[in-house]
Amino acid sequence: MKKIIKKATILLCCFILFFLIKNNADADLFYSASQYNKLNNEKIAVELELNEMFKKKVNLENELQQLKEQYENDRFNLTKNIENLNREIGNLNKLIEKIKKEKAEERSRLGNRIKELLSTIDLLKRKSSNREKDLLNRNKELQLSYEKELDDLKEILDEERRKHIKEINDLRKDYESKISKLMDRIKNLNRELSHLKRLTESQKRELNRMAQQTNELENQLQDEIKKGQIRLKKFHDRLIINIDDKISFNSGSAKLKKEILPALRKISEILLKYPENNIVIEGHTDNVPIRSKIGFRDNWHLSTERALSVLNYLLKTKKLNPRRFSAAGYGEYHPIVPNNSRKNRALNRRVDIVVLPRLKVKK
Repeated sequence: MKKIIKKATILLCCFILFFLIKNNADADLFYSASQYNKLNNEKIAVELELNEMFKKKVNLENELQQLKEQYENDRFNLTKNIENLNREIGNLNKLIEKIKKEKAEERSRLGNRIKELLSTIDLLKRKSSNREKDLLNRNKELQLSYEKELDDLKEILDEERRKHIKEINDLRKDYESKISKLMDRIKNLNRELSHLKRLTESQKRELNRMAQQTNELENQLQDEIKKGQIRLKKFHDRLIINIDDKISFNSGSAKLKKEILPALRKISEILLKYPENNIVIEGHTDNVPIRSKIGFRDNWHLSTERALSVLNYLLKTKKLNPRRFSAAGYGEYHPIVPNNSRKNRALNRRVDIVVLPRLKVKK
């Protein structure tokens, strides 16, 4: 807070001097015309930075509103689906009750029929004929058949009911999962919005410098980027220049290929325009062990030597300040994609030039 007050005081003094110079242009007591122009340019830069931050804030609020609307739409649709399924369950229960009623009537009718048959059987028994015995057995068979059919229908209906209940539970779980993801997204956006509000004026200027440097790199390296040889990754507090190993090194080698040298020269020229930045050269490999016993002990050794090769070439002209540079080898332990295919392993074999701003943006 003290630093912010101090910077605000300095900026206020600059504005006071700006108005004093404007009202006393002929006086030798104040700044020269070049200093006046410098102060005026800084004022314009601050206004542009504030406008850019306001645009970002508006965009984040719009995105947050869209997510809230999507969340409400998804919740409405899922609730409607649940209501439809509940109505369907209600209809199935009514169907079950209807079938039960029909079976009860059928039982009653069969009961009456059985009574009639029993009466006939009694009559036939009294006559002691073989035909009577056959009719009795047939009646028992019919009774067992109807009872079995009724039990089968009941089992089918119960199975349908369990199936629909399971579908409802699955929909409810999916609905809750989507709500949870949307809430997490909203929290992340709120944190990002809060982070942007906390940025100091100096940090805003540094982020704009990083954006300008990124644009210059994209313009200078557009051919290499189109071919997929170089990839730029922009983050709010750093810029990563990812160099594919296919144009930079032969397999198992730390010697730079001629094909990568023009791109490195372009990168060096742009880095020279921003001498305050800190540069970290990172070497990475895939997870395939080095089988050759000559040259490198392991992937740690190879990744470190490759990072040093890029570092030495960038510092070869002695124009860049070596105090701003560092190199590191990460071996196979910082992959950008899983090492589960030849294509993914090729992406993980890389050298990253990480450009860090002179002022670290606090999260």
